[in-house]
Amino acid sequence: MSPVKPARRVKSARNPRKRKWLRSTGKAIRWGLPAVLTMAILGAGAWLTVSSEGLRLMNLASEAALNFSAQAGLRVDNILVTGRKRVSRMALERALLARRGMPIVSFDPYAAKTRLEKLTWIRSVTVERRLPDTLLIDINERRPLALWQLRGRLALIDVDGRVITRWKLKRYWRLPLVVGAGAAKHAAAIIRSIHAYPPLNERVQALVRVSNRRWDIKFKNGVIARLPEKNAARALATLDRLTQREHLLDRDVVTIDLRFKDRLVVRTTARPRAAKKSKNLGHKRPNGTNKDT
Repeated sequence: MSPVKPARRVKSARNPRKRKWLRSTGKAIRWGLPAVLTMAILGAGAWLTVSSEGLRLMNLASEAALNFSAQAGLRVDNILVTGRKRVSRMALERALLARRGMPIVSFDPYAAKTRLEKLTWIRSVTVERRLPDTLLIDINERRPLALWQLRGRLALIDVDGRVITRWKLKRYWRLPLVVGAGAAKHAAAIIRSIHAYPPLNERVQALVRVSNRRWDIKFKNGVIARLPEKNAARALATLDRLTQREHLLDRDVVTIDLRFKDRLVVRTTARPRAAKKSKNLGHKRPNGTNKDT
């Protein structure tokens, strides 16, 4: 009687868990090994002091390593950008300094982030390098708040008072207009306060910063309301109440002085408002002929 042969063991490749591990390990080696070798060669130059000939050889080795990594699949094939609405494509490409087909390990995400955040429309940005072939750029753009006029020139500003642009402002003519030195820095607070009173807000033509301390409100009918340096919100509440109950802004009023705690000073005109010519204080909105746009 012939001896019984022991049962043959099942090959490990048939094991689903081990097969999956082998695939993931092979993929890691495939993409990781070229990256490690390339970075090792590139980093060697930072640790070695070499002659001019040695430096030339090091540069050649670095270039060869980058070409090797690109041929191995570590190259930029996808550039994914999210959050871009107003940043021009041309400005983005110039700042990013990335092109499809370049070795991805030669792309510096930190330097790209620094360059991108110098663009006036970009508030912050995240730049990531995803091996083997993808760059991810997530942009947080600045939000336009108002038009700022200073010395006859207009600029678009954001909530921080930073100038975004001075060009093509016609599309933003519906935004509030703030005027004067220091107006940009303090614009967000006064605009937020005036928005709390829609009947007043819809009649505002310009918010004028006075001596960089307080605000005057110029309404569309020419009336000027002088706000105090402190407690401007309380003064606005008083003005809104008088506008709703007494129709103060519809009377023959020139100025409404709200700077005093114990009294309200109103200066009127002797002529009916319908006969009075409106005064142009020079607060220009962008239009087709404005040289600032």
